[in-house]
Amino acid sequence: MRTQLLAAALIFVVGFGAAAPSAASDETPSVKAIALIDDFEDADLVGWAAPTGNCIAINTLLTGANGSSRSLQVDGACGHYQGPWFDLVNFQATGVSFWVRPGSTFLADTYVVVGDDNVTSNNGVVFFYADSTGHFRLVGPSSEHYSLAPYVANQWYRVDLTLDWVGRTVDVFIDGVARQYNVPFRSPATTTLTQLHFYNYDNSTSWLDYIVMSSPPPSLNIFENGFESADTTAWSLTTPTLQSRLVLFDGGGISGPIGGRSGADVLCGQAAQMATGIPLNATTRAFLSFSASDEIRDFPTLYGVPTDRPVTGPNWNVIADDWADLLDGTIDQSLFDAGAQAATNFWYSGSYSDGAITPYTCSGWTDGSTLFDGQYGATHVTDGRWLDTGQATCGLNAYHVLCLAWR
Repeated sequence: MRTQLLAAALIFVVGFGAAAPSAASDETPSVKAIALIDDFEDADLVGWAAPTGNCIAINTLLTGANGSSRSLQVDGACGHYQGPWFDLVNFQATGVSFWVRPGSTFLADTYVVVGDDNVTSNNGVVFFYADSTGHFRLVGPSSEHYSLAPYVANQWYRVDLTLDWVGRTVDVFIDGVARQYNVPFRSPATTTLTQLHFYNYDNSTSWLDYIVMSSPPPSLNIFENGFESADTTAWSLTTPTLQSRLVLFDGGGISGPIGGRSGADVLCGQAAQMATGIPLNATTRAFLSFSASDEIRDFPTLYGVPTDRPVTGPNWNVIADDWADLLDGTIDQSLFDAGAQAATNFWYSGSYSDGAITPYTCSGWTDGSTLFDGQYGATHVTDGRWLDTGQATCGLNAYHVLCLAWR
């Protein structure tokens, strides 16, 4: 049976095996359709299929997220897709929200997998887990692992996912902070959501709470105004706004002429199409000084680069707190550690540590012969040498180009 559930409707589930609630997929923009809400405060697991792996699932009174009493606890090594799971029937949700609590920082647990009936073979749309190095990750197609944020054991974290079914990508928030843009769906073939899985791969303990699957996505404060008593005042039709940032990323290595400003910007535009973690429809510029009228330090004036945003690598690893902090002589972590450069050696900058142009720019980055020198920075340091290390003869070495993206 297909039913349409509005924001005021709560889905209470009472032991394993009862019929699962569902929501119609033909909702209009003015309708708030919900596929699933479960906060586990009803003290049971009705609607959840029992585990088939070497683990147990209980509705525990010992811990709940965000000040609540109860949650779903899974103990043991379930293995992939062998923990408790929920039948969503058929729903193309654009928002998936849940709270998780990993039990360890050295075991792979807290898997939340959402997809269709082929989830065990194509891995669905969302493949979220806590890895064995203390980081949350999302897995994309071809098993690319996207780092989201570090975590500590036995602490609750809120995860909000915005699903784009046209672009087939996922945006990820953790505790209200955007952690990844445009992560591709785990399976390009999935067109709807029918199953939600929760399990541990290793022998661990994990917890799940406050699950909402809806269209449009739930607001970030959906549970703060008495939602358990059917108060809908916290519900929002607005998709959460991603935190703005400046992103430094690798434009690739080059040993010949770069082609001046226009050629370098084309290089960065092409690199952005291939890179992950770059904001959709972002403006990109080569992070180089070309002339006295086109210096890195003048990007805000020349190109409208915002000065009040954090500067990060593609995976939200913070390089500097804002534009001024970026050019004050030190950075928070190296370009290599932040994922902004794949090379472990040098990149062309043409700049001093404050972003001012040096005399060494390979003739405005138009000459790849050995007649000129180019100023370079180092990818593995955090002092002023990250921008200003020394000079190299143009055309002899394939140094990398650094790019900047924002929107």
